[in-house]
Amino acid sequence: MRIQSPTADPRKPSRRRFLESAGLAGGAALAGAAVPGGAAAAGRTVATQAAESASPGARFRQLLGGDTPPRCINCGDVATARLAEMHGFEIVMTGGSALSLSKYGVGDFGVITMDDLVEFCGRTADRIDVPIIADADDGGGNPLNVYRTVQRMEKAGAACIMIEDLYGAKHLAGYDEGKILGREAMVDKVRAAVDARRDEDLVLLVRSDVVADGGPLEDALERVTAYAAAGGDLIFVPGIPLDQCRRAVEMAGRPILTGAPSLAAARDAGVGVLFIGAMGAIAAGAVDRAMAELTRDGELGETAALSLPGARRLELIGNEAAADRARRFNALREDGQ
Repeated sequence: MRIQSPTADPRKPSRRRFLESAGLAGGAALAGAAVPGGAAAAGRTVATQAAESASPGARFRQLLGGDTPPRCINCGDVATARLAEMHGFEIVMTGGSALSLSKYGVGDFGVITMDDLVEFCGRTADRIDVPIIADADDGGGNPLNVYRTVQRMEKAGAACIMIEDLYGAKHLAGYDEGKILGREAMVDKVRAAVDARRDEDLVLLVRSDVVADGGPLEDALERVTAYAAAGGDLIFVPGIPLDQCRRAVEMAGRPILTGAPSLAAARDAGVGVLFIGAMGAIAAGAVDRAMAELTRDGELGETAALSLPGARRLELIGNEAAADRARRFNALREDGQ
């Protein structure tokens, strides 16, 4: 299923009406209208020019609707995102759970901030060209927070922004999954997110954690259907059985992002985007194993074979391009020489 760019709906509040209703209308807040490009250079085709100027959201939409779902790697650092790009994965997610682990060494307990998430998205967008799904957790709070978060994420380079109905302390094994926002309150957040977009191709990923919280699948499906009707472009129901994905897509009228045992299984289940969330745990497991070998044996054993080869590391860190710039701009010139 290919998601199309949204069209204007007179029933939905305009950006100005939304801001005025909140008492925040102002010229600066309404800036960001598209600026027409100049004439095409001689010899360039219209198609080439359009491809080069496509926004992150437009490029994300072009990935959807094919026979095989694009693959999304959940990343907790820019190096992982760069490796995903090098291997040809089509989408990366700047995931809150992965960032919590890599930056702070804690679980996805709801303790990282919107500043953390926006900054991570921006650093990643500076390094890679692969479209980014930016995890925005609950959007930062009420619809006004969501409005601002969407605009900040869009400026940071997100192609798609994920907002969920789970809030507060969450994902605490042995305690509680978290609190689920009321359905209509989440719909208001989605409407605010839709209105906040400067680029109408920016994709909104709407997520319900009802199933992961132990609730009924039917409630989760009804929720993401309502969120889609409010303007969500892509749905996510953590914990949904794979054989229920087609029903979710039919109900919501939107493609679904979810995990699957394989690309073939995702394709057969009608998945729109295959989510791969294991990279952080695999990386941590390799480091844990290497340290265990050092502690036990005083040297690295089999784990040493997992180390990134020198040439591959240079490719990862962008050494060739940096060295070329250094040569062109005499980076090693002595001061005053």
